Amino acid sequence: MNRQVDICIAHSPIFSPQLPRNAGAWSNRYSVNLPTALPLRYQIRNRKNNIYITLKTTDMKTTLKTIAAALIMVTSLSSFASEKANPLKNVESDMVIGSYMDAVTVGSIDLNKFLFADDFEYRNVNNNDRAGKKEYIKYLKVNRGNKYDCKSSYEILSQDGKVCVAKATMAFDNFTRVDYITLNQGKDGWKVSKVETTYP
Repeated sequence: MNRQVDICIAHSPIFSPQLPRNAGAWSNRYSVNLPTALPLRYQIRNRKNNIYITLKTTDMKTTLKTIAAALIMVTSLSSFASEKANPLKNVESDMVIGSYMDAVTVGSIDLNKFLFADDFEYRNVNNNDRAGKKEYIKYLKVNRGNKYDCKSSYEILSQDGKVCVAKATMAFDNFTRVDYITLNQGKDGWKVSKVETTYP
C-alpha cells in the first residue's frame, strides 16, 4: 500500500518537473550563448532613463536654439536702433541748419541731442555771454514750445569739405538777431559746433 502511494506521488503533476513538450526548443531558447532579457523593473528603469536623456538632450537643443535666436534678434535690433538713433546722421548741412532754426525759433527740442557737437560753444557777441553744449540745451529746454514772433531765414555762406558756415536771420518788429553757425562733419554727420549771436 505504501508503494502505491509513492507511485502516485511520483507521478503527481505537482512534484514532477514541468518541461515543455519540445525539450530541444526549450533548451535552445534558454541557451547560455544567447543574451538574456533584463527583468521587467530594469527594462522600465532603462526606458525611463532613455526618455530622460532624450528629453534632456531635446531641452538642451531647444535652449541653444532659443539663445541663438535671441542673440541674433538683439544684434539686429541694436544695429537697427543705432541706425535709427541719429536721424541727422546722413542728411545734408542745410537740413541740420533747418533743425537748429526749429530749435531756436519754435522751441522744437526733439533733435537737440543729435544737433550739437560735444565741444559746442555759444557766444553772444554783444554782451560776451558764453555757454557750452549742456547749458545751451538746458536753455532750449526751458523755452520748449515757445515760438518767436519773427521772420526767419538762413543762407549758407561757405561750405568747404567738412566745414560749413551759415548765417541765420531772425527779424523781429523792433530788432534783428543774426546767428553765425559753424558746422563740422564727422562720423555722425553734420553737427553744430559753434554759434555766434549778434544784434546789428
